[in-house]
Amino acid sequence: MRGFGWFCAVLSALVVGGTFVGSASAETPKEEFDAAVTALERGAYGDAIDHFELLADRGFTHPDASFDRAAAYIGRARSPQKQPGDLGRAAAALAETLALRPDDREAESALDAVRSEIGRRRARTGGSPLVARPRLSRALVGLLPEQAWGVLGALGSASLAWGLALRLFVKRTTAEVPGALAAGIGALLLCVGGGLALEARHFRRTSTLAVVVVPEARLLDDAGRPLATPASGESNVVPEGAEIYVLERRGGLDRVEWGTTDGYVIAGQVREVEPRGADRP
Repeated sequence: MRGFGWFCAVLSALVVGGTFVGSASAETPKEEFDAAVTALERGAYGDAIDHFELLADRGFTHPDASFDRAAAYIGRARSPQKQPGDLGRAAAALAETLALRPDDREAESALDAVRSEIGRRRARTGGSPLVARPRLSRALVGLLPEQAWGVLGALGSASLAWGLALRLFVKRTTAEVPGALAAGIGALLLCVGGGLALEARHFRRTSTLAVVVVPEARLLDDAGRPLATPASGESNVVPEGAEIYVLERRGGLDRVEWGTTDGYVIAGQVREVEPRGADRP
């Protein structure tokens, strides 16, 4: 019995000790964020990146954390400890900042600067450009926010209804021309605004904006073989920092849209940009 008692005492001590260590090492998001900022301020970019990435892995999302994560990657990219893909990961973090805080001009300027730097580096080696020509439907949808297309369609619907009411219920010749004009304009706005609002909703539900975080991501077919060069002459290599759209996840591959070309890339080569509810550190 004495041996059993000693065993229980040791086991209890181990459990209590393990619980204490676990609780001591599990920092809150604010403590993790503060540690990341402190490391960033003293130029320990690797440590700052580790803290920021741990926050992201835990599901913590805030535009300040994304912006500072970008600063850490940019700092490391300009240091002797630079690693391939640092600027691409900085671009992804800045794109995430803008998704969470669209009016952040500082993040927008920083993103332009990062992409310009990537473009200059690729120009020196003859690499493909960062921007590919988008599909016409996606280019049209991108002219206005989804809500704006919806409002335009609603205005068209109201104008169409008003014009038809004038034509059908007002028995005066002076109402014929305004009624026909209002109905015609309303029908046009309803078709354009409503159609593009539906298209924007479709894109939002079926594709996710992502950024390439490796020096180059080669497009593959569904079997994982390199994709042939498209007949349009566009490159089948997506450069670092470029924006693409993830359409589907399939095992270790992501089906993506790059310009007018669809293909697959290795999942770890891109980082999705998803606006989620923002937490405050």
